[in-house]
Amino acid sequence: MRILIIASEVPYPPTDSNRAVTLNLLRRLRDNHDVTMVAMSSGDAPEDIAVVRDLVEELVLVEHTFTKTPWRRLGSMFTIWPFGVLLYRSRSFAEAVERALRRRKFDVVVGGHINMAQYTVEVERTPKIIAPLDAVSLYYKRQLGLPLNPAAFLYCLLQYWKVRRYERETYRRYDACVLVARRDAEVIRELCPGLPIYFAPSGTDLPPDREVAVEPYSIGFSGVMDYPPNADAAVYFAHDIFPLVREEIPEAKFYVVGKNPRGEVRALARREGVEVTGEVPDVKENLRRIQVYVCPMRLGAGMKMKILEAMAVSLPVVSTTRGAEGVDFVAGREFLVADEPREFAAAVVRLLRDEDLRAEFGRWGRQAVARSYTWEAHGRAWEEILAAVAAVKKY
Repeated sequence: MRILIIASEVPYPPTDSNRAVTLNLLRRLRDNHDVTMVAMSSGDAPEDIAVVRDLVEELVLVEHTFTKTPWRRLGSMFTIWPFGVLLYRSRSFAEAVERALRRRKFDVVVGGHINMAQYTVEVERTPKIIAPLDAVSLYYKRQLGLPLNPAAFLYCLLQYWKVRRYERETYRRYDACVLVARRDAEVIRELCPGLPIYFAPSGTDLPPDREVAVEPYSIGFSGVMDYPPNADAAVYFAHDIFPLVREEIPEAKFYVVGKNPRGEVRALARREGVEVTGEVPDVKENLRRIQVYVCPMRLGAGMKMKILEAMAVSLPVVSTTRGAEGVDFVAGREFLVADEPREFAAAVVRLLRDEDLRAEFGRWGRQAVARSYTWEAHGRAWEEILAAVAAVKKY
């Protein structure tokens, strides 16, 4: 097939879920399909661009500067558009997409995430897919459940209304929507009855399962730390759960692993027993050295790839219910679920004290990932989706 993919960034290196999903889709499609990608670029290294260029027939890059100043956010409150849609708006990018569509006939168009829909929603004679991965309106709805100052509450409320309207009015004009989690699908189905929804759960690589030196009584959490749900989870665990763990195991340590830590995350390093690593060369290799992985998420939407990465290296995982959304794992056998601070802390302490139990959960968790959540499985799902949508007859 001839496929046009619209991307909000150059998907290399795969330092977040959006990049990882796009990169592994390109790797899957490279051998059997003719792929053109039009992507935004913001200071990407030539060697990173070269990696992506080798995976596609044609790569069109459009320079775009992302300006997230408070004044721009304030100005966006007086428009009907979500802030993210305005942030990604570019006349040059729109023209590049139009040129690609005029130059070649494609069998299917993959329109990228919610903020990129503005560039393909008007495409009429080619089957098109919107691939937001998660329901962004659900993200803002959950933000509203936190204690916020009046200005932040008003901003989130307006974004929730705007995003919900945008999802409803935009997605229904596509031939299909691709998501990674069923809770998000419930939201989109309510907004867009009749829209075909497909699932392509995120994946991970399975590195060789080998023994390494592990730090006793060590706990880890990972993610991009300027993403508000990740920052909230790190702060929540450090403030509300970790002290309860230290009451039982005073020598316990908590590692916050991930690039771009926000101010409140960096401040956690001042707490006894907490270390904020910042960006590391290889997250999985870093996680191998801890004993227990935690996913204390209270916000966000979609699937949390961080759980897959931890289980892929045979780490036992304790997660909140929200952190485990989107993964079809067996609680109590493949991972542990706890939502209250004392319950969560007790589960962590139990694992820290029992080597055999850690090994058992690590073994079952890795098998669960191998069964359903590899990039190979993700690629197969996308192949089936593309074939089904390309078969849609337009005019």
